[in-house]
Amino acid sequence: MFLRTVLFTALCAASLPAVPVQWTISSGGNNHWYDYVPAVSIFDPTHFDTARSNALASTHLGLPGYLATVTSAAEQEFINSSFSFLLGFGASGSAFLGASDTASEGDFRWLDGPEAGQTLNYNNWYPGYPSGSGNYLALSMSYADPFHPSFGWIDSGSTAFGYVIEYSGTADAGVPEPSTLLLMLAPLVAFACKRASAARP
Repeated sequence: MFLRTVLFTALCAASLPAVPVQWTISSGGNNHWYDYVPAVSIFDPTHFDTARSNALASTHLGLPGYLATVTSAAEQEFINSSFSFLLGFGASGSAFLGASDTASEGDFRWLDGPEAGQTLNYNNWYPGYPSGSGNYLALSMSYADPFHPSFGWIDSGSTAFGYVIEYSGTADAGVPEPSTLLLMLAPLVAFACKRASAARP
């Protein structure tokens, strides 16, 4: 049983995606991008403050990042099905989302992103949670039964096996920012100018 759990964890960690994934409008989403960042290992989990600062310092296609603010069951399901999470013993794991009740016990609010300061208008708490034992919102997952994995929220302590970043902003449709677009077009413009110059008598 122990060996099977270790092998399953290793396989899940090895299959982690390398780039963010987009929840497109055509599939019922919001066009935001999401990424999962695993901890270094199950023996070196990520601290919430580190997860939050790393998320806020990250960008994708010019869009600012923040710890994910999950506002619907559909959004949560998209996250659940998009990543292979780092799992520990017992084939279970946890990943920080972007809410905390450090300001007022039991009052979980989104910290950053478009919903910053708002209370949770949707929740996916596991039965018995929030338990009052932790101050940080985390997605908890269990693959003890790999055919019927379970996902739910817990109020976590200050460490988890990873975190989920969400990227959104003015370029929600996934179109590169003007500066990025110019960088992409610059070689083509230069080539066209060079050909025009060469064609002149």
